[in-house]
Amino acid sequence: MSNEFGIWHCSLIISAPKASLSGKGTHYQGRRVEEASCILCSGPGEPWFGRPDKFPPHERFRVLRCRACGLGWVSPRPTPAEIGRYYPDTYSWRPEPQGAESAVHRLERWYRFHLLHFETRQLVARTDLAAGDAVLDVGCGSGDRLLVLKEAGLVPAGVEITPAADYARERLGLDVRRGTLSDARFEDARFRAVTLYNVIEHVHDPQAVLGEVRRVLAPGGWLVLQCPNARSLQARTFGRRWAALDVPRDLYYYTPAILGRLLRQEGFEPAGVAHRTSFLHPPTAAISLAPWTDPQRFWMAEAEGSAAGGLARRAAWGLVTLLAAPCVWLESALGSSAIPTTFARKPAG
Repeated sequence: MSNEFGIWHCSLIISAPKASLSGKGTHYQGRRVEEASCILCSGPGEPWFGRPDKFPPHERFRVLRCRACGLGWVSPRPTPAEIGRYYPDTYSWRPEPQGAESAVHRLERWYRFHLLHFETRQLVARTDLAAGDAVLDVGCGSGDRLLVLKEAGLVPAGVEITPAADYARERLGLDVRRGTLSDARFEDARFRAVTLYNVIEHVHDPQAVLGEVRRVLAPGGWLVLQCPNARSLQARTFGRRWAALDVPRDLYYYTPAILGRLLRQEGFEPAGVAHRTSFLHPPTAAISLAPWTDPQRFWMAEAEGSAAGGLARRAAWGLVTLLAAPCVWLESALGSSAIPTTFARKPAG
């Protein structure tokens, strides 16, 4: 049986004994795992596809899909206690290079802040946020987005589970708490907006996270979510080569329609989807075309003290990015972007 990714999944399926969602889990091939069901329909799901982890030792995982609503999820999956070992230190934040910053790193930093400024302008344009409004960024990494939000006149705070939180707080002087959103214990209704950029697909219990977001949002406040679109043109074009299929770190695979249903279920009012991205940011397309140019590969090499192939890979990544940009712009214009941004509101009443 085939699927929309154009692959055969029967030979890729792994199995494990039934386990609860409590985090206690069971064991499969030496790893602690748990099985999951559809968070919208409570169904067990049917086999969709299998894929190995892109990082060594390349463990293989299966993804199920709900026949009723189309949500995809990894099952069996690492438990909350185990998932951390699947994230390298450079996954979303890489340490500062030693010594003076090179021209290459300055260019990378410019590129990153260009994207953050684009997303912040989009945030302000599509909401009624005003100067002085408090904004919380969940999964804020080392605080770069908070710096841009501050430049825009907003009052940012962040929460982050990795040591990057300590860097943002101690080195940049930002209001960042280390841990999960529930660990942070922010005050009720403190924020006018909460952003989750490429976060919701990574959490074991999206409903609990959205419940905590609803608690800390002021009435009428904004929730902004960005995550891969499993029905995008890229997903259907690249199939299992699509770079956004990042198992087991991505635990769920949404579409804008599925995400909208989840938001309504959790008490939010969907307020639109932005498919447009920066022309210089063809999300996942460049890496799907040339996986060996994945920036995480040369960041990991640098963190380990090796720069082998780093400059050549960066140049190749930049070239592929520029070549892919027109196609990704067209994809966005057609309303089928790979990583759209969803806007929703907490009811004012």
